[in-house]
Amino acid sequence: MRVPVELRGAAADGTPLDETTFTSVVGAMGAMIWTSRMLPIGEVVELTNRFSQQTAKFRVAWVKEHPSGENLWETGVESLEPLDDFWGVRFPPKLNCQ
Repeated sequence: MRVPVELRGAAADGTPLDETTFTSVVGAMGAMIWTSRMLPIGEVVELTNRFSQQTAKFRVAWVKEHPSGENLWETGVESLEPLDDFWGVRFPPKLNCQ
């Protein structure tokens, strides 16, 4: 699901990163976003959903350079708090399979 977001954090070189970007995958626990610069794994970033104007904190879980050479980074982020309706989608509850 493509959601426009504002990203605030620090790039891998330590410089501030404040950019408008978008998700390509969203979930109950996080998202995959595209960034123009590499973010360090473990970095805490802030995302604002541009549709709802809600803001939440996320931790960078993984980073992968885009194979097309477009200088875009696939970045997986996990939420630091429950997202509830952050993406505008109601996810089904987790099943407790034992």
